[in-house]
Parts: sequence; C-alpha cells; structure tokens
Amino acid sequence: MADQLKAEPGRDLQEQDVLAYLRRNPRFLSSHPELLASIAPEGRFEPDAVVVDMQRFVVERLRRQVDDLKATGERLVTTTRANMSLVERTMECALALLYAHDYEELGQILSDDLPAHLNVDAVAIGFECANVPDDSSGIVRMLAPGTVGELMGGNVLSCIRSETDGDATLYGASAGIVRSDALIMLAEGEGLPAGIFAVGCRTPGHFEAGQGTELIAFLAHVTRYAVGRWWTLQL
Repeated sequence: MADQLKAEPGRDLQEQDVLAYLRRNPRFLSSHPELLASIAPEGRFEPDAVVVDMQRFVVERLRRQVDDLKATGERLVTTTRANMSLVERTMECALALLYAHDYEELGQILSDDLPAHLNVDAVAIGFECANVPDDSSGIVRMLAPGTVGELMGGNVLSCIRSETDGDATLYGASAGIVRSDALIMLAEGEGLPAGIFAVGCRTPGHFEAGQGTELIAFLAHVTRYAVGRWWTLQL
C-alpha cells in the first residue's frame, strides 16, 4: 500500500509531517510536476546570511522538462502525419504507374506526376543497355556497363547522397538542379538489364545518410515492373 501523508491521532498535520512524507517518497514531486510548477518560490535575504532558495531552480528545471516533453510530443505527431502522407502519396504513384495505358503515358507519369506527388524535382530510371524504348519524355535512359555499380558506390541496394551534383547520365536536362538524391539498384532479370532508379531534389541535405529508403525502393520496383510491361513492345 502506498505511503500516506497523515498526522498522529489527536493533532493537526504539521510541517514536519510533510517533510517526513517527502523524505520517504523522494520521487513524489518529480512525479507531479504540475504541483511543483504551481508553487511560487520566495527569495529571502537575512542580515547575517544569504539563504539560497533551491526551490526556484527545481521548479524551473521541472518546467523545462514539461516544455521539452510537450515539444517532443508535438514533433512526434507532426512526423507521424508527414510519414502517413508520404505513404499515401507513394501508393497513389504506384497505382498510376501500374494503370498507365501505354508507354507514352508511363513516361509522362514518371517525368511529371511522380516529382509533384513526392515533392522532389526529378525522377529517373536507367538501364545498362545499348538501346531503350523511345518515348517523348526520354525518362528511361541508357547507361554504360558498370554505371550502376559506380553510381551506387559498390554492391549495395540503396544509396543516399546528401549533397551531390546531379548526374546527366541519370537525370538528363534536370541534372543541373539536383543537389541531393536517393538511388535504388534494380537487379538484372525478367528480361530487363541491371538498372537504377533515382529521386533527386534541388535542396542539399534533403536526403540524409541513414534515412530509410523502403518507400523509395518500393516505388523503384513498381516502376521497373511498369517499364518492363512495355519494354519488348517498344523496342
């Protein structure tokens, strides 16, 4: 049973009873910061000695802790909402790619719709081959053998470049505005050569090292599948 604050039978509750209770329950005030925050500390000065009132410092510290907790909670809510919005937009992009009526529409979705939905400046996909299907957007690009490994920096599935100069072999005319990007490797198979999917932004640091790439990778492989549907028909 929790320790209770009470006086001895026959007498009123005294200051020493409160002090004794707090000593037996040292975490009481830290567990109830709203109580401590309501206490109005008083500064005292006596002729023979300066009494340092530590209460004020404790109250201020607890108030800062409460403010920090509130701010952390607000940041968590904001981040969660942003993540949910990104998931929804990624699903919309994936459905648009899968329901493209022809190769021209697919190219238009990749060059115009995806950047707008993902709040980036450029989206590109390229394959290590001598010929790619032709479309007016030119979104699917030819890459020289070894380009994927070179851009990815080795045998990795994803790569974040926080600050970079856009590569014209990937982004074409949009390369000049790309200053940060995320790259996803597309393995060879199912009639398609090895390739790479890239999402670029004009803001340095927009993509950060250690950032999760699961949604970008999902969209990359949906794009690869959508391109593959029209690949043999267009060549």
